[in-house]
Amino acid sequence: MSQEPSHKAPSVRVRNLRKSFPLSGGDQGSRLEVLGGVDLDVAGGEFVSCFGPNGCGKTTFLTVLAGLLTADEGNISFDSAGPDQTRVGFIFQNYRESLYPWLRNIDNVAFPLELQGVAKNERREKARHLLQLLGLNIPLDGYPYQLSGGQQQLLSIARALVFEADVLVMDEPFASLDYGTRFSVRDRVQEIWLKTRTTTLFVSHSMEEAIYLADRLVLFSKRPMRVIKEIPVPLPRPRDASMLEHEDFLRVRAQALKIFKEEML
Repeated sequence: MSQEPSHKAPSVRVRNLRKSFPLSGGDQGSRLEVLGGVDLDVAGGEFVSCFGPNGCGKTTFLTVLAGLLTADEGNISFDSAGPDQTRVGFIFQNYRESLYPWLRNIDNVAFPLELQGVAKNERREKARHLLQLLGLNIPLDGYPYQLSGGQQQLLSIARALVFEADVLVMDEPFASLDYGTRFSVRDRVQEIWLKTRTTTLFVSHSMEEAIYLADRLVLFSKRPMRVIKEIPVPLPRPRDASMLEHEDFLRVRAQALKIFKEEML
C-alpha cells in the first residue's frame, strides 16, 4: 500500500513557544497566556496526534506552527530551515468554509498551484495525478456542495497536499462529520499518510481517534498549554477497527486517560 515519498519529509523542532492575547474588557495591558512554553520534536515522516482539554490552545499552537500567527517567544525549525522555507499544509475543522463553492472540485484541489502561478492545464493535471495516487474517487467537474461531508474533507486534504506540503497540520478535521463517516474518512487519512509519509500533526477531541492514527500521542496541559506527556503508540500498520481492542491500544488509552484526569483536577 505504501510507497516511497518523492522527497525527504522534514522533522519539526519546537522550543519554548509562547503566545498570549489581549483580554477584551480587562485592565489595560492585561493578557491571556495561551501557550506557556511548548517544547516538541516530530521526526520526519512521523504521524503525531495531540490531545488536550477544550480551550487549552491546540488550535493556536497549530496556527503558529503553520506560520499563520506569530509567536511572542520561542522558535520553530524544520530541519534547521525556518517556516518560510517549509511548505505547511493546514486542514481546518470547518472544511466546508475552506472550499470555494464557485470552483469545480478539480480547481479547488489545484488552487494552491494557481497561487504559485502554475498554468491552468498543468495544475489540473497535477491535481488529477494526486487524486489518482491517493485513490480518491471524486467527480472532478462537480462542485463542493454536490459532495458528501466526507468527500469534502478529503477534497480539502488533497488540496493541502497538491503543492507537495512538507508538513501537514490537521485541526480536528473530523469534528463536523457524522459518526459513520468519521470511520471511513479516518481510515482514508491513514491510507493517504501511508502513501505520502508526510510529517503530520493531528489534533482531535477524540482520544481513541488520536491513538488510532498516531505513531505517538502528545498530551497537552490546561491553558497556558505545555506538553505534559508523550506516549509511543506501538500498533502495527495498516490499522483497522480490530486495533481498538488490541492490548497495546488499551494500555496507551488507559495511561493517557489517567494522565488527562490528573491534569483536569
